[in-house]
Amino acid sequence: MLDIYLKQTKGLESTVETSKTWLESHGSIKNDIDKALGGLNQLSFAIPIFGGSGDEFKTIQPWHHIFFEADQDLDSAILLMMMGFYKDSFRSLRSFLELNIFALYNFVNEDKENFQKWLNGKDHTPGVGDMLQKLGEKSPGFKILDEKLDWNKEVKSLYKELSGFMHTQGALHTHTSLRNSNITSFSETGMQTGTELLLRVIRLTAMGFVVNFPMSFQALPLFDKFAFSPPAGGFLDEGQVECVRAIFSDEVSKKISAICLANEDANSLAEGVRSMPDQTEEEILESLKRTLESNEFKNSKVEILQMIKDGEYGKAIAFVTATQRAMMRAMTGVLFNPFYKSKDILE
Repeated sequence: MLDIYLKQTKGLESTVETSKTWLESHGSIKNDIDKALGGLNQLSFAIPIFGGSGDEFKTIQPWHHIFFEADQDLDSAILLMMMGFYKDSFRSLRSFLELNIFALYNFVNEDKENFQKWLNGKDHTPGVGDMLQKLGEKSPGFKILDEKLDWNKEVKSLYKELSGFMHTQGALHTHTSLRNSNITSFSETGMQTGTELLLRVIRLTAMGFVVNFPMSFQALPLFDKFAFSPPAGGFLDEGQVECVRAIFSDEVSKKISAICLANEDANSLAEGVRSMPDQTEEEILESLKRTLESNEFKNSKVEILQMIKDGEYGKAIAFVTATQRAMMRAMTGVLFNPFYKSKDILE
């Protein structure tokens, strides 16, 4: 019996290729998704990782990793959609939305005791409505976001829509309705619905994220100030902020920007960076030398040096910076991750 399903996996390649063709023929949708995913990928760098001193020094909050768990749901949602599993894709989108709200709720609430209960499987994830209410009560930024963009209502509406697929709420939320078929296959209706929901989920979660981490909209000259040794987290450079802005429409971006740039703490941090002296040419070269001696550049050092020799300095900087960001994202996804320790905690 299992062989029947194993044979069906061969047909998935054809569905994926048809999905790719559909996206290519709908260039504006593909472009919007590319921009949304590109901006979303930069947001994790806006989360402060190191801060405080002495007993108050902290490296990373345990609920930081809820964002990484949510990202895996987003990966699943996109891949499932491309393979024709539309209803299953929407279930993953629902989880992505819920986990992002839960992460923001924990960053605002900072209740380590209740989070530990949740981590140990002894407490449920709060309802989305309750979490949204708490965000508005405890954070002025979320209150303003709701007033300006009706954020709570939009999140609740989207969550309810995705829950309809989760619980198969009527004929319109079935596999058959999405595919107009009783077998797994490509469906234009499924792709149209899937891409629309995908963009709405990313944009709404990103709105909440940047309001909670207003440094997301502070474009800073990080290379000028730190060369190849930028802060581990909490700051974005000009290019990263442009990517974040591109998640939203111009109108929405302006409204969110106004909220973020009105945050006094963020403005103070940003001004502190901008007021630092620029790195000298000698300091930049010394920073590059130290960086290239690290293990992560063991296999690419020669290639980078060749770029510099050929006068492609900008390309070399971009290569090094992209590698450092990838390494930092990988490290923060593993270091201090409470999910890896959950088995020990339960025992």
